[in-house]
Amino acid sequence: MTEKQRAALLALPDTEEAVVQHHSLDAADLAAIADARTPETRLGYALQLCCLRYPGRHLRKGELLPAIMLDHIAEQIGVEADVIAQFARRVQTRYEQLAVIKRRYNYCDLTRPGRAELAAWLAGEAIGLTDGKILIERLIIRMREQRIIIPGVSVIERMAGEAMHAADVSVTNDVHVLIDNEQRALLESLLSEKTHAQQSRLSWLREPASRVGGRSLHEILDKIDLLRSTKYAAIKVPDNYLPRLAQMAREGARHTAQALQQMGPARRLTTLVATLRELEATLSDAAISMFSALVGRANLNARKRLEETIAVANDQGRLRLTRIAAVLEALTKAARSGADIGTAVAAIADLDVIDADAALIRRTIRPGRPDVLGELSPEYRVHL
Repeated sequence: MTEKQRAALLALPDTEEAVVQHHSLDAADLAAIADARTPETRLGYALQLCCLRYPGRHLRKGELLPAIMLDHIAEQIGVEADVIAQFARRVQTRYEQLAVIKRRYNYCDLTRPGRAELAAWLAGEAIGLTDGKILIERLIIRMREQRIIIPGVSVIERMAGEAMHAADVSVTNDVHVLIDNEQRALLESLLSEKTHAQQSRLSWLREPASRVGGRSLHEILDKIDLLRSTKYAAIKVPDNYLPRLAQMAREGARHTAQALQQMGPARRLTTLVATLRELEATLSDAAISMFSALVGRANLNARKRLEETIAVANDQGRLRLTRIAAVLEALTKAARSGADIGTAVAAIADLDVIDADAALIRRTIRPGRPDVLGELSPEYRVHL
């Protein structure tokens, strides 16, 4: 954490909302405070009590108190805030009051037994976390609830850091135990075997698709098949391990196959399992995205082809309509004059041509639809 973050963890409240929430005294508190003989000792007692409650630590010697906090506490006990200067000079009284407060309110210092209990609690909390700052905040809340006086930021930082490291080791070892010999050999082959002369299988799996096309989609599906052939998905990992595995996957993405081979067996195989979990999800998303792109491109091609067909039909349509008009005129003239209708029509155009014109006109009066399926075939015509 930064120095600013560290300072904020155990800072005294400096807003009205925080002061009212954490430093409001009840009747029992006021009765205990009233036992002090002078205004300055009453204020000192109240300040030390409030500081133990929140942020959960001792009031430091010479510490600058937020004005809003000092005024709020002084107002509750009916003394002037400026008497704090007199109390600050009475070191012995401070220690005596602190001892009384600890006995009355059951506050205790962080001792070895208490530290061991907190460490055991931290170990369980740390398993599902990847952010140490969250664990530190939970530890502070826990210590406040159990009325354990927080000794300082460096101590709780160290406790949280040890718990995070222990959780990392625990998850690594637990997942490693779940991997059988067959799965171990298949996972190791991703690092040792080559797809090409200088490229490991793991490197090939991570390689992004070069372009949208049928060949690229086939390659993504081949990668998914290779991933699943390692049987990593059969390794059933507890749900609370998943955040830490996701973090391992992010770390593993930065390591080459050679770097992974330099790790210990447990760390290497657990990192591989975590990496493959994320990689299959990434590849599945890529396959779906590419399929959508191919369908979209086929749809555009089909629309373009339909528009071209309509344009050609429009050009030919004028000639066809002229021919049909001539046929109709010949029919009416023959009918009125009593001439042979068949001869009149045959003089305009061959009957097969007229049949073709009629069939085409019937088709064109139906709304045109783009033939998307017809355009998909070329997208998947891949020579492997």
